[in-house]
Amino acid sequence: MSDKIVRRVRGVAAALGVTLLLAPVHGFAALVFLFSTGRYDSSGRGGPFRSCTADSVSCTGPNVLAMIVCALVVLGGLVLAGWAGRRAGRPRHR
Repeated sequence: MSDKIVRRVRGVAAALGVTLLLAPVHGFAALVFLFSTGRYDSSGRGGPFRSCTADSVSCTGPNVLAMIVCALVVLGGLVLAGWAGRRAGRPRHR
């Protein structure tokens, strides 16, 4: 196989490997993002994730800072995977 094809395959494999290694981090960030978008009853009655209703005393949410942090974590992981793929696909200096 030509060197160009080997470099491309090596780059794709590196990007895929980093993506798979970061999959649990991305999944956790997506879960936290979903919980951050909701409005919850903060009065303490009915559990920690009780939705706000008409009879709720105090409501909190959505947590915009947590949403931004989660989005940046996922974006950072994708940038890292792309960087690893490009770095692995570069020609070797001899």
